[in-house]
Amino acid sequence: MEAGVLNLLLGIGSALLIPIAGSTAKFVSQRLQMQSLKIKGDVWEKTQLVVKTAIYSAEQRGKSGKLTTNISKKNHALKLAKVLLDKQKIKVDPGVLSELIEANIWEEMSSSEEIASTLAESKEELQDNAKPEVKPEEKLEDFKGEIIEAVG
Repeated sequence: MEAGVLNLLLGIGSALLIPIAGSTAKFVSQRLQMQSLKIKGDVWEKTQLVVKTAIYSAEQRGKSGKLTTNISKKNHALKLAKVLLDKQKIKVDPGVLSELIEANIWEEMSSSEEIASTLAESKEELQDNAKPEVKPEEKLEDFKGEIIEAVG
């Protein structure tokens, strides 16, 4: 398929999907853009690694208090990713790079939510299946009549 046709489909798809699917449309849009750019194999893996590294750097700066808003974290990630990609002589459109960052953040948040949900379900299941240790209640009557003899 030609890049012009893919861009047209991308535009139509984005216009239809964004109101309906919200963040899912960003993910689909990002995938279509990657296909139209023919980023594959080693270049794709390097690009993904750079994007994840830039996101981790921004999150670390956010936790240290150097970046206080999500916008400042995203701008930091964009700048760092661009510098790292330029050093590797990989050219990625700034809009596509922005979408890659958003998609990776969304993927990370979704997987974190899935993990938290799975852990919560496992905890509930363990609690439901846990058998409390029940000791028989000892009564004074149980000890009457026992003879204790001294050995010796």
